Amino acid sequence: MNETIQYIHYINHGVALGYLIACYLFFFSLAEGTHIVSHLSWLYYRQHNYRPLEKVGSFLPFIILAFVSLFLVYDLGHPERALTMMYRWNWTAPVAYGFYVILFCVIAYAFHSYYLFRPEMAVKARNGGAFAGLYKLLLLGKVESGSPEEIRSRHAGGERFWAIASVTLSIVGLIYLGFMLSSFKGRVAWNTAVTIFIFLSQGVSTGAAFLILFTKIKNAIHRPSGQAVADQDGYLAGLSRFLKYALIVQTVVWAIYFLQLQYAGQGGHVAIRMFFSGPRAFQFWLLQVGLGLALPVVLLFQRSLRKMAILRFAAALGTLVGAFYGIVNIFIGGQLLPMTGPAWEKMTPEPGNITFAVVLLAVILAIFLVSYKLLPYENIQMEEA
Repeated sequence: MNETIQYIHYINHGVALGYLIACYLFFFSLAEGTHIVSHLSWLYYRQHNYRPLEKVGSFLPFIILAFVSLFLVYDLGHPERALTMMYRWNWTAPVAYGFYVILFCVIAYAFHSYYLFRPEMAVKARNGGAFAGLYKLLLLGKVESGSPEEIRSRHAGGERFWAIASVTLSIVGLIYLGFMLSSFKGRVAWNTAVTIFIFLSQGVSTGAAFLILFTKIKNAIHRPSGQAVADQDGYLAGLSRFLKYALIVQTVVWAIYFLQLQYAGQGGHVAIRMFFSGPRAFQFWLLQVGLGLALPVVLLFQRSLRKMAILRFAAALGTLVGAFYGIVNIFIGGQLLPMTGPAWEKMTPEPGNITFAVVLLAVILAIFLVSYKLLPYENIQMEEA
């Protein structure tokens, strides 16, 4: 009658936050990293031929961040609940801060893009022709006189201010992603400050990789000629060298992450096993390490290899794929760790969510391609001369 009865329950928690949230984290970091690398590269090279890519590095992140919250909204199941963040602020919810981080980044990117496009829009609006009416509308009817460089010099202060503001907010955004993930104390794979440096390193590496990748795509649409080709090869080689070192830093950060898990007790050991030999082992070793780290570093290691366009393209593409699976492995994998039972948690297939992610990505790319036809990305200094 006085015997103690003990009940043991193994509760299957499963993966509550799936691929849509992982896509949110990846495209958020991609947009922030692309903007950081594009602007800092312009500050380093100061070549007019690089200006179109800086416009890409500002306007495309603007488009991505304008749509990236839809990954979260769709994942809610009740999209109308997202509106509660506008009128009911919760200071203790790290996710709520993302709404304002994205909002401020979108505003900063929009103004920075406006100042980058303004000189070319003014000249084209003044000369007439295709889309002149659209440029006048975007300029609020204030069509300035002078060459593009003269107009740009008049507004150098405004462009510099929004450039600094947008780059600063981009760095804050990457720090926020790592901080948000580390705030989940019940997940041993996330609860570490190293996640901040993971997002920082992956953001700048994917930013450099995307700019290299996009240049290849842009050349298929509008290939430069003459001195512009030599200038482009110069900064692409520089971006490739930067990408190589960014990947090495990313490797060091991940090594520190696993070293920290080694001293995090039994939960940390299970997390390491999840990456190395558990349910995420294939994606970790083949896609994240092999395709996303080792292959790009090998392809970009020597200067002679970095000069080959096809190898740069392969290295950039591998980096983007590896970075995506890096985020998926730590985010999805962190939820596969057993919390109350001896077995790995299970993940329910998400065909509907994956379809939505693919469609949304297609919409983002379509809007950007349309903008590439409407907005004056290319320089017109030569035309003015």
